[in-house]
Amino acid sequence: MKTRRSLSFAWSLLVIIGAIIGFASRERIMDWLVLRSYSPPTAIVQLADATTMNADARNLFYINRPAIQEREEFNKNCTNKTEQTVVLGCYHGNRQGIYLFKVDSAELKGVEEVTAAHEMLHQAYDRLSTTERKRIDGLLQDFYTHKLQDASVKDQIDSYKKSEPDAVVNEMHSLFGTEVKDLSPELEQYYMQYFSNRGTVVSLYSKYQAAFTERQKQVEAYDAELKAQKAAQLVIPKSVVKS
Repeated sequence: MKTRRSLSFAWSLLVIIGAIIGFASRERIMDWLVLRSYSPPTAIVQLADATTMNADARNLFYINRPAIQEREEFNKNCTNKTEQTVVLGCYHGNRQGIYLFKVDSAELKGVEEVTAAHEMLHQAYDRLSTTERKRIDGLLQDFYTHKLQDASVKDQIDSYKKSEPDAVVNEMHSLFGTEVKDLSPELEQYYMQYFSNRGTVVSLYSKYQAAFTERQKQVEAYDAELKAQKAAQLVIPKSVVKS
């Protein structure tokens, strides 16, 4: 009888342990099932290469079957009426898809790459354990409060505070990892688990951001000139004034 009870207890224990291991490994198992039937297109692999994603980051990217899409198709997948900034990509949730807007302009080379890295980091953030997320959230908030200098990144965060207040730290996680050159040592160490050279991603961002800034300056200069011309046209010459 004792032997039977012992065997029964041992079997129950094995079942419980197996269930615990299975539960803890469920994401890896589901990822494996997705990846075994997915072969990333060359263009997608090139995005991962260009941003120096390591093997773990590539898996997080690929399990979403990322797609580069033209405007019409992209808008069907990524339209967000609450978004206050230009939408260049979107992440639909754990293994639910990543969509990237196709950018053909040579001047804006790097947009697709940085957007790919940004969306991959959303998937990475979703996978953080409760303890690790609390730690990373603290590091992100501290950097934002005391050390962030980039005006463009600050503007994006301000926009997210209005459009997606519950996702601000999540967005910081993607923005800081892809757009901020100098982070705290702790954050730099953290992002190393996704990129072999995060500086490459930031350099791509800096180059196309400079092109955006230049275009914005040209538009502002044109607007100022147009405003001056309109003001000049409103001045009535004295020769035509009647008393």
